[in-house]
Parts: sequence; C-alpha cells; structure tokens
Amino acid sequence: MHRFKSQGMSTRLFKRSPWVAPKDRVQTWNVVTGDKVAIIAGKDKDTIGEIKSVDRKRNLVVVDGKKLAKKHVPKQPSAPDGIMRQEQAMHISNVMLLDPETQRATKIDRRRVEKDTKDGRKVMKWTRFVHGTDVEIPKPGKRYDDVRSDEFKSTSANEALKVTFEPSLASPPLPSDLLKELANPYRRF
Repeated sequence: MHRFKSQGMSTRLFKRSPWVAPKDRVQTWNVVTGDKVAIIAGKDKDTIGEIKSVDRKRNLVVVDGKKLAKKHVPKQPSAPDGIMRQEQAMHISNVMLLDPETQRATKIDRRRVEKDTKDGRKVMKWTRFVHGTDVEIPKPGKRYDDVRSDEFKSTSANEALKVTFEPSLASPPLPSDLLKELANPYRRF
C-alpha cells in the first residue's frame, strides 16, 4: 500500500486484494458453484442464495443477489442514474450448505463412497452428507444458460454428415472480381 503513496498515486485507484497465506487457505471445500447456501453472518444473515463463483485462493465465495454494494458507473440504459448494485465476495465461513430435505443450514460430513460409472467401473469418490445422517447432498449439475434445450440437437446426424462443399481445380475458390479487388495494386510483378 505504501509503495503507491510513495509514488504519489492515490490508494483508491489500487485496491488492496485480500491475500491469504497458503497455510491459511481452506483445504477441503464443501461448497461448489451452483450450491444453495444459507448466509449465517453479515448484513444478509438468515437468507438463502445460490453460489455464483468460488475463489479458493482467497477463501471467498460470491452469492447471487447477496451482499450488494453500490458502484458508480457512467450513465447508461441499464443504470440511468449512474449507480449499479454489484455482489461482493464473502468469506467461506459465512455460508453453510442446506439440508436437501429440510432446507435448513447444516454441518457437512465428507465420506468416501463407492460409485458406479457409466462404463460399469466402481470408483471411490468423496461425497457430502448431512452431519450425523446418511442423507447425501448432491453436487449441482452444470448449467449452460446460453443454450436453449430445443437448440441442443437442432441438426440431425444425417444432415451433419452431408457433404456441402466439394473443392475442384476447375473454378477458383472465390469469384474472380473479388480476387481482383483483393489483389495488391502496388505489387512489383
């Protein structure tokens, strides 16, 4: 921080990033992106949200729509008054996973469980359970928000295999007038 002041720069321009020493980093993370969590501390205490992103190097999580802060931006259609609300990161210790049955904050046990894969093999995997019970907390599936469900398989397999371009030496790959336009008039030869 002092190196900016010694160079005559404002420290408001260069925010100090919360750095965590490797020995203080959380080793076993029980939450992943997409989990429903209860916030147990801070200004949004006793509310439920979904994890938007996880920063494992700094022990931080961002919960969707929680811990909002005002950010001043140039006026634009999305912010006509020049103020946007943005989610801020919070420490991992301020959130707890929800019990899938009761939807209440709960402690987590991690156990190694033998699971079957699609190809028939048996694999040992770490799984999350509600503390003291055999209720498993499943990890959320991956979501792709930019692809609609009807667009997933819009092209049939036969159409995808159909040949649409056959190169030949009889005709140029581009129209001749376009080739003349692209040719360099300052070329020596």
